[in-house]
Amino acid sequence: HYEILIGQCNRDGFATCKFDSAYKAGYSAYAPDMAILNQCPPFLADVTITLVMGTWCGDSKEWVPRFYKVMDQVGFNYKKMKLIAVDRDKKAGDIDIAELKIERVPTFIFYRKNKELGRIIEVPYDLIEKDMLKIISGK
Repeated sequence: HYEILIGQCNRDGFATCKFDSAYKAGYSAYAPDMAILNQCPPFLADVTITLVMGTWCGDSKEWVPRFYKVMDQVGFNYKKMKLIAVDRDKKAGDIDIAELKIERVPTFIFYRKNKELGRIIEVPYDLIEKDMLKIISGK
């Protein structure tokens, strides 16, 4: 019984709902593996990202702040990222996301030249930065 974000947004929108406190705490607490981060920039140059999340979702509260910390550390250009917030039914208001085939959130989708490279769905297998590097490097 509290407001959630729905539709396309950016992280400034987190301040409008309860997600903000979890975001700030998770972002501050996370210490990414710098050895992994230092390998990412060359692979990110032509990558775009779609992040589908729920501000109501526990996994989004855990992993979205960590993801933003990683992306800030590598100097990612957020003009190349689309953030879509969904409700509990995985609907994004007026935005049709059916083609993304979202079953769980958060879902981080990485693209190169409009071709999907891979996804991190709900929870990474390892560190979020390590899973991302595997996807974007193809290794």
